[in-house]
Amino acid sequence: MHNLFQRTALLFAVLVCGGVGAHAQFGKVSPSEMFTYDDPTTGRTITVLTDTTLNDRYLYQTDPMWTADGRYLLFRSGSRTPAKGPDGKKMPMQFFLMDIISGEIVQATEGAETLAAYPAAKKNALFISRRVEGVWTLYELPLDRFLADALRHKQGMRPADYERRIGTWEARGENPFIFAVDCDDRWAYVGVHRDGTPEELAAAEAKAFRPDPTQPLKIKVTLGGLRRVNIATGKSEAVVDTDFRVGHIHTSRFRPNEILFCNETGGDAHQRMWLCDTDERAIRPVYEETPLDWVTHETFSTEDHVYFCVLGFQERLRRQANGIFRTNLRTGDTECLGQVEVEKDRQAHPEQLVGRGFWHCNATRDGRLSTGDTFGGNVWVIHNATGHRQLIATDCRMKPDHAHPHFSPDGRRLLFQSGHFTGGRRLNLMMTELPEYQ
Repeated sequence: MHNLFQRTALLFAVLVCGGVGAHAQFGKVSPSEMFTYDDPTTGRTITVLTDTTLNDRYLYQTDPMWTADGRYLLFRSGSRTPAKGPDGKKMPMQFFLMDIISGEIVQATEGAETLAAYPAAKKNALFISRRVEGVWTLYELPLDRFLADALRHKQGMRPADYERRIGTWEARGENPFIFAVDCDDRWAYVGVHRDGTPEELAAAEAKAFRPDPTQPLKIKVTLGGLRRVNIATGKSEAVVDTDFRVGHIHTSRFRPNEILFCNETGGDAHQRMWLCDTDERAIRPVYEETPLDWVTHETFSTEDHVYFCVLGFQERLRRQANGIFRTNLRTGDTECLGQVEVEKDRQAHPEQLVGRGFWHCNATRDGRLSTGDTFGGNVWVIHNATGHRQLIATDCRMKPDHAHPHFSPDGRRLLFQSGHFTGGRRLNLMMTELPEYQ
């Protein structure tokens, strides 16, 4: 811990003397901020990847976060760059690449137009979306030359000198907001809000999910759709329309024609998960829900399975199975992999089990392990073949965001974000090795 305080004091001095703007340069390289601590409950060694004076986040547990060569980890941060631009407006989060071996951090985006970044699956590149003069625009950043120049501290690096503009989506009456790239790096799939016709909107409102009084209505009824932009040519085209808001787009790491997304209500839904076959331009529900299923945070981890959580945090939801589930896209077979911290477990083990069940989940690409975070702020791993559950990390605080655990592509590391060192005021990126599962 003494080293931690030294590192924190040094970073604070750099920020005070140099100004936060010193960290706002495209290609800026920062030294490693890694240190370790032992989880007070599990005794497991946790590697903290980012300095506790800053506020850093992973992308999302459904999104790939590693470069194709497995060397760099992509994350986002709003505290490594100026909070406001020259015009006084709030600046968006920017994206950074961490060398998982050396710990060095390289800033990969800059500017007020930045929206999102997504690693390529086959080549060493990032795809970056920006809103340029009000138009959603997609770029490709080849990483080999960019990183080579950044690591030799080349002066005056600019995104325009490295990026390739791919194309835009600017159809009238449609607002793009999220995207993902397929496993062939051929198409970027874009979620849009669309105006539609008054008749379409009225029909969507008539069939929309209405929560009971214990659930707030967080997102109003919105017409949506899935679009795509060809990475090579920039050509854009429609894929499907929906009568609900499209959320959490993610692509199969194995089949380029399969796209998973959800009906995003901000809470429960009649039918949350949907699979799009882009060859057929058709969608179908994934795991048809019952009225007591509150499904959330689906993830496309393996070739044939979608993993998801069925919530159990309310008494009425515990009248049937809840926890981490997976469903087979080919056969429809569905199984509950496990649950922790529902009321009966909390009473049996008050010294370590707090909260009420899994909230977010993920799995290794070979399907051996799954992971989940809980309402109580703990992170677990489940061995899918045996059902064995292992508590990995505690006191993640789940504020200002959730732990969102996920595995490295090789399944050897478990990563999550945590407010442990700041009482939930800021997040740090964390990681632990899983030698017992190798």
